[in-house]
Amino acid sequence: MTLFPTKSAGLFLIGALALASCASVPLPPEAAGITLVPVPSVAVEIHRPRFRMQEGQLAVEGYVFRQHAAETTADSHIDLVFTDATGRELAVDTTSFYPRSLPKTLRLPQPHAYFLVAVPRLPAGTTTIEVRGHDGPHPR
Repeated sequence: MTLFPTKSAGLFLIGALALASCASVPLPPEAAGITLVPVPSVAVEIHRPRFRMQEGQLAVEGYVFRQHAAETTADSHIDLVFTDATGRELAVDTTSFYPRSLPKTLRLPQPHAYFLVAVPRLPAGTTTIEVRGHDGPHPR
């Protein structure tokens, strides 16, 4: 006696179980109303920033591409700028992407970098997080 009456029923069940096991962890409610806005710099373009849960903690991840006119991305990084509904800056967090130096190339796909930064707590009143490319150091 077989476990499934047809081969397709067995494949369907295996596929459904695989999808269920890959189900993403739900985001905390405070992240639901926050918009992530990518902001490029002269050297880098931010692509597809999104929230995800990483080891039980809220995080922002995304990809970085070199702008065509940029000579280097080695001095660039990412600033997460937390703002409220009026656009007032509440906090800034800085992170790197890897690899830091993206070579110039004419071929596709373009080389890209990845970033993942934990957001241990959201500043009260945060409605938007600008994921900004930033070239060079910050003024002190």
